[in-house]
Amino acid sequence: MGCPSAICGVWDQDKRRCESLCPLLAGLGMPSALQRIACPIADATTSTLRISCPDNGSIEIVDKTSFGRNATLVALDGTEAEKKTRGRGKVYMLSGSAMSDGSGATLHCRLVSRGDGWHTRQERFISPDPTDEGRVLVERHVLVRPGQPDVSLCRYYNKRNGEDLSPAVST
Repeated sequence: MGCPSAICGVWDQDKRRCESLCPLLAGLGMPSALQRIACPIADATTSTLRISCPDNGSIEIVDKTSFGRNATLVALDGTEAEKKTRGRGKVYMLSGSAMSDGSGATLHCRLVSRGDGWHTRQERFISPDPTDEGRVLVERHVLVRPGQPDVSLCRYYNKRNGEDLSPAVST
């Protein structure tokens, strides 16, 4: 699968359009007492995404906030790779795929430490709304849990001018 070149670039979060991260935190089992502290902080934290394709078969997403920077590199062929969380070293399986037209990518994270059926999906694609003029990235987070409804939320990012990270075209 090739690089989703339409989403390559630097993207600044549009806080006005973003949904709260609280349902995701609750769905992951965060105690309500901690949610009262963590949710306002998570929702107030602004992030910038830097999306590029180091080669035609992988994508790198760098998420930068005031708390630091997190880089995720994943192959786009659907192959799962074992990873560990930074803080607590929990194991998860990460895989990725690109839309055939290059307009987006999906990262799948199987939460193996939580048991069978737990996974998250991060879908990133260009907004289909014509008023966004192809300059808005939608980041949809979906949490899937066995025997419970999915939790889904969207965050929105505006493309930064002058920051084209599309791969060079080979001749």
